[in-house]
Amino acid sequence: MNKKGVFISFEGPEASGKSSQLKELENFFKKQKISYIITREPGGTIVSEKLRKIILSSKYNISNNEELLLLMASRLNHINTVIKPALKKKKIVISDRFCDSTFVYQCYVNGFGIERGMILHRKLLSNFLPSKTFLFILNSKEILKRIKLRKNNNKYDSHSIKFHNKIINGYKKISKNNRRFIIVNADKSFEYIQHQLRNKILKIIE
Repeated sequence: MNKKGVFISFEGPEASGKSSQLKELENFFKKQKISYIITREPGGTIVSEKLRKIILSSKYNISNNEELLLLMASRLNHINTVIKPALKKKKIVISDRFCDSTFVYQCYVNGFGIERGMILHRKLLSNFLPSKTFLFILNSKEILKRIKLRKNNNKYDSHSIKFHNKIINGYKKISKNNRRFIIVNADKSFEYIQHQLRNKILKIIE
């Protein structure tokens, strides 16, 4: 049994390696007998996974504001159904994306406004935030190389290098002087990143 419940998020641009690292972390948690839940956004619940299909598909012609509200609804369901109950059981909860993705993609890049998005998050989600956020940073040229190797693409993968540069700039903007963020150099080897993640997460849950 863990000493306490901790909520951690993994953030970053497309193809930055978050999901692959989480799969390896899951094996580590099992071996160490650490009580955990690994989840994702949009998604994590029956309701949210259905909304995910709408949000990430290019066939639905929804506006940015509609997408933003769908994400908020999905996130609230995720918090109430999965995250908070797991934290009460003293589990580590790691989410592959959370509110910072919304602040960057819909609010910064698509023009809703970061501050407006944060106000919505405070009002609708009671400003529920992770204790720590691991932010994977990767250059846009490498992002495009990795996207070409993907088997399952989403609507963001078809964008130009200019879009991915904006995403990177958005993450740098919201993480600047914010102690919640731990920067991960996603250019490093998989093994090196995994080793760093394990050490830092173990310190967080001590």
